[in-house]
Amino acid sequence: MLHLLARCLLHGLLLCWQVLPAHAQGTAVQEEAAPGTPGVQVLSQVQLGIRLRGDSGPPAQALPFTLPLHWDVLHRRKAGWATARLAFDVPAAARQEPHALLIPRLGNAYRVTLNGEVLASGGALLTPNDGWTGRRPLWLRLPGPLLQEHNELAITIRADYLRRAGISPVQVGPEALLQERWHALEWQRVTLPRAISLFSLVVGVFCLLLWWQQRQALYAYAALCELLWACRITATWMEDIFLSWPHWFQAVQGLFWAGCLSLYWLARAVWGPRPRAETWAAWAIFGLCPLAVLLGADAVLGWTVALLASWVALVVQLARHCRPPCDGPRLWMLLALCVCWVALVRDITAARLAPAQYMDGGWTLWAATLAGLAVLAIVGQRFQQARQQLLQLTASLEQRVHEREEKLARQHEALRALERTSAKSEERARILRDMHDGAGAHLITAMRQLEGGVASQAQVMQTLRESLDQLRLSVDAMSLPAGDVNALLASLRFRLEQRIRDSGLELVWDVQLLPLWSGCSEEAMRHLQYIVFEAISNALQHARARELRLSAQSDADTITVRIQDDGVGRQDGASGNGLRTMQERSLLIGALLTVCRGEGAGTTVQVALPLKVASSAAPAAPSSPAP
Repeated sequence: MLHLLARCLLHGLLLCWQVLPAHAQGTAVQEEAAPGTPGVQVLSQVQLGIRLRGDSGPPAQALPFTLPLHWDVLHRRKAGWATARLAFDVPAAARQEPHALLIPRLGNAYRVTLNGEVLASGGALLTPNDGWTGRRPLWLRLPGPLLQEHNELAITIRADYLRRAGISPVQVGPEALLQERWHALEWQRVTLPRAISLFSLVVGVFCLLLWWQQRQALYAYAALCELLWACRITATWMEDIFLSWPHWFQAVQGLFWAGCLSLYWLARAVWGPRPRAETWAAWAIFGLCPLAVLLGADAVLGWTVALLASWVALVVQLARHCRPPCDGPRLWMLLALCVCWVALVRDITAARLAPAQYMDGGWTLWAATLAGLAVLAIVGQRFQQARQQLLQLTASLEQRVHEREEKLARQHEALRALERTSAKSEERARILRDMHDGAGAHLITAMRQLEGGVASQAQVMQTLRESLDQLRLSVDAMSLPAGDVNALLASLRFRLEQRIRDSGLELVWDVQLLPLWSGCSEEAMRHLQYIVFEAISNALQHARARELRLSAQSDADTITVRIQDDGVGRQDGASGNGLRTMQERSLLIGALLTVCRGEGAGTTVQVALPLKVASSAAPAAPSSPAP
């Protein structure tokens, strides 16, 4: 956006750099073309014949007249035709170089003849209210054979009411001198208005893009104001309009009405809410404009006077709220309103009351340029304020986010410390629970055996060995990899194989390479360790077997661990705390536990672990008494 604004301003400066030399050059040519300047003749004394539209009598007699002819001042509320005859001399020596004719302003429709020969024409001379406007300066090369020592130039125009019809003083002279003046007039009447139209269009599009991005009413009113100004200025340099005159007049007045309305709402957006009386008065004045356009030019003039009077009252009211120190947008807006008011008053006065100002292009162009610059300044300052507020808000948000991140980091660190403390507490509780359920229970059993005096030394030693094995397995469980069933079974074999052989059993090891038990936790590994240890302990104490087989296989869905002995077997309906604890632990880890008699003799304990879905262990394990 800012890059586009910079480019627009740069193009504006370039145009000014090109226009000002041309304007200065045109002024120099105009001074050179003053009466009495050798080589250039300024023809202003004419014989003027006028015929008003609707007159049925004979044409009026031509009378002496001094140009310029300003039809709207000379014949108010009337239309017609006028013929001006001018005489000029060209000596034989001067006819050796090319000559030209320059008429700065001529309209509406026209026909130019030299010594009875038609040189140029524009528009339909006999058709009232034709679309031709004749806004550009007329520059003609005079054919050498047509030039005589005494020449008569006849200019016939069709004059429509309120269309700035008329004839400016005519300049005749060498082509080289008049061509420079013609180029300067082209710059003033055509190129410069086009550049101003383009400038207003660019400013309007720029404000429209800002409104599309930020949706603020000020940008919308500024865009509408500048786009309407661009259309209104375009109407001042269009040579051939596409509507007949009454409709074109209504369209131009509609643009003026919409432009004034958008300018008022732009002022409201800059100053803020306005008094209710002022708002109602503004709506009344703007609401009368369509009615005035329908009633005609006199009603439009009356409405314009009322608008200018209310404009003064509005400027006074706004100026009362614009005392220093005040912000820049209000000063720019007040300046634009004042300049536009002065330009409108001056142009209306020149068009209605000042015949000498017929050739002047008006001040509206310069007012439009200043209004565009004011809009740019207002929009730029508002955009800069919004940008500063956004930067401050961003900095505030960044500061708040930084503070919140620091607070969250402190809270996270506190939570991590709490988690570490909780983990230590849970680990202590687990170790105490394991010691109580495993080694502690066996030690209590050994104490009772000694106190009772019934158990033999071998039974007491057996109980103490089981307590020691339980304690060792609890320590081993702390370092088991999660989900590695092979490591768990290898740890059991390492701790219990010698005890099994000392008990007179032959250990048959049939464990395959097993996949990881996915989703398994450390607690689940400890539950599985207790289930396998309980099954081996039961076989050692109660089976009276000769062989203990431990096997483990896997398929696509499960890992199956099987402990099988060839002892006396499990009696039907027999149940104890050990078996109930094994069932509870298997449910906690989502495994399926099966205890049954073997095919010939003995007992088979089978644990099926699911591979696809594994349940995590509960935080607390049930108590298991000593086997």
